[in-house]
Amino acid sequence: MIATKENAKRRLMYIQKEDYNFLAYNILLVLSQFNANSESSSFKDFRKIAYLVHFINLNPDFNSYDQNELAKIYSQAQLKKQLMSHLLIILRNRKFIGMSINHIHQSFDIWINEENIPKDFLDKNFFEKEINNIRFLQSNISRLKGVTVKKMVDTIFTKNNIITWEV
Repeated sequence: MIATKENAKRRLMYIQKEDYNFLAYNILLVLSQFNANSESSSFKDFRKIAYLVHFINLNPDFNSYDQNELAKIYSQAQLKKQLMSHLLIILRNRKFIGMSINHIHQSFDIWINEENIPKDFLDKNFFEKEINNIRFLQSNISRLKGVTVKKMVDTIFTKNNIITWEV
């Protein structure tokens, strides 16, 4: 995928693979767009977000990537999961999100505490592209909010001939 000037500018703002701010915005955007605003409407299994970050910020059409690109995205997501688990604790301690243990999937279900988020924090104009990309993903992966991480990985990667390991 050829990077645009806008993408290049955003990369200068932060190192996407390691930046907590970048991941925090992605987590909060996903939770907001999925209306995951309480435990009963939580986003099931936070690990899915690690795989979606790339598609949210660049091109959401996972079928348009070649095998090498998808394999790289998959590998990078494996690294992001550990970083995200640390970030979730920080966001929870600051009361930006709520978390509950999902014993079935051995993960965390998460939701946004909108009352603790500044009103202009999730500026729909600034994040218009990311919001549109999230909507695209929602319409192309059925039940994305509640589907298992394995089913989502199968939809994005395995069906596109990417060898995946235990999620």
